[in-house]
Order: sequence, then C-alpha cells, then structure tokens
Amino acid sequence: MDSAGKGTVLLVEDDDQVRSFVRRLLTTHGYRVMEASTGAEGLALAEQESGPVDLLLSDMLLPELSGFDLALGALELHPRMKIIFMTGYVEGEIVQRCLSELSASFLDKPFQPNILLSRVHEAIASARN
Repeated sequence: MDSAGKGTVLLVEDDDQVRSFVRRLLTTHGYRVMEASTGAEGLALAEQESGPVDLLLSDMLLPELSGFDLALGALELHPRMKIIFMTGYVEGEIVQRCLSELSASFLDKPFQPNILLSRVHEAIASARN
C-alpha cells in the first residue's frame, strides 16, 4: 500500500458533526482525510496537496463556494479525482450538470456508514485504474 493508505479523501462538509463522524469513519478504515468546512477551504487544501487526491467527498451546499464550483476547481488540480456529493438535495439542473460535467455521484443524507464506506472504496478503486 502507498503512503496514502487506502486513498486520500478531501472531505468538505459545513456541518461539524457530520464532518467529524465521516472523518473518524474513514480514518478508522485506513483512508487519509483532509477536511474543510467551506468550499473555499476545500479548494485551498486541494491546491496545497502535492500528491494525488483520490476522492472529493463533499456537501453540495457549502459556504463561500458551492460544491459544484469546488469540484470544478479541484478537478483542474487533480484530474483523476472522483467526486461524491453527500446531500439531501438530488434534483434539478445542478444535479444534471454534476452528472454530465463532473461525472459525480450522489449519496443521499442521511446514509448508513457501510454504504458510505462501500461508495468511497468503489470510487477510489476506479480513480486508481
């Protein structure tokens, strides 16, 4: 296994409890997690990261910079990165843009921990192939 363990995840979530829970879950299962509470902070972390970022795991609705705009910027820096949006909002034009322009997938909130882990594993495995 490389220095990133099972993979590097950029976690961006403005709800402190959700972010903390997801970070603990992922780190317990061997993932390296970089975390931010706003879209702008997330993009700054993506810019600072010299190694690959395998997955952006983000809320759609974030302070300062939307999840969509964060993903666009982060993909420019890490083109192999996969994207999963954790959200309760999964309809409308923005969702279609996320699917078509970002090849993003969605995880409905609330979610079960085993579902999150499975989706993260699948996304990172496809990012590395």
